[in-house]
Amino acid sequence: MDKGYFIFAQGKEYIRMAYALALSIKNTQEINSVCVAVDQKDSVPEEYSKVFDHVVRIKNVGLKYPMANEWQIWDLTPFKETIHVEADMLFTTNVDHWWEQLQKHELFFTSKVKDYRGNIAKSNFYRRHFDKMNLPKLYNGLYYFRYTETAHQFFKKAKEVSARYKPYADYFFAGHWYPDTPTTDEIFAITAYMLDLDKHVYNKSYSIPYFTHMKVRLQDWKQIEAPDETNWMRYLNITHNKLGLNIGGFVQHGPFHYQNKSFLTDKMIDTMKEIYYERRTI
Repeated sequence: MDKGYFIFAQGKEYIRMAYALALSIKNTQEINSVCVAVDQKDSVPEEYSKVFDHVVRIKNVGLKYPMANEWQIWDLTPFKETIHVEADMLFTTNVDHWWEQLQKHELFFTSKVKDYRGNIAKSNFYRRHFDKMNLPKLYNGLYYFRYTETAHQFFKKAKEVSARYKPYADYFFAGHWYPDTPTTDEIFAITAYMLDLDKHVYNKSYSIPYFTHMKVRLQDWKQIEAPDETNWMRYLNITHNKLGLNIGGFVQHGPFHYQNKSFLTDKMIDTMKEIYYERRTI
């Protein structure tokens, strides 16, 4: 109960992805407790429940966008130390050593992501609207927090920003494109800035945590004049088996954010299930 991973999974599709993610955590991590947060009306298959250590229900507070409810993680997590991971990710190798480093912080976000080759992604394409107010370009895909007053105040403020996203976004992103539907990258960046925590919860000099992010513009494909924003898979070969995940000839390490939901096939899940049950019988 001291440490664990937390996944928001609202709706059947995301619960399926959370199941795959939980399998990957169980298969690669020694610290591998998993809590999944679902909607009040969601049904969790019994097979999935055997892999999830905890299933909690998100409170209905009238915010219609799923990501606008992620401030609830403070109230929902059963762990004293929590790593939040987005549902459309998989763990490919062990990162247990991250916990010791992250414990030095009360709340800490990923500050850099990698392309599929393992290089630090340099493109600012998806974060241009952050520049006006110099907001911290943190990534909600993976972050850590522990049970402290600083973390409590952060999520309390995030609740307010979530509820009043439009006026905050109009102010912080004025004159720039920004997503009409709030995402936690924007919500948490605004929250960190307003609480003057940006230098405490985010540090670009840190090598961890990180994850491989498969958004197309982060792959540095100079040879492709107008890449298909919706489908990175059309450009790369994918191999997944019991030995691991290979993307475009590169073996993947750490968390992998596949982002395109069609990436996760039933065959991949079956392979991870085999590994999971084989390890339980050893």
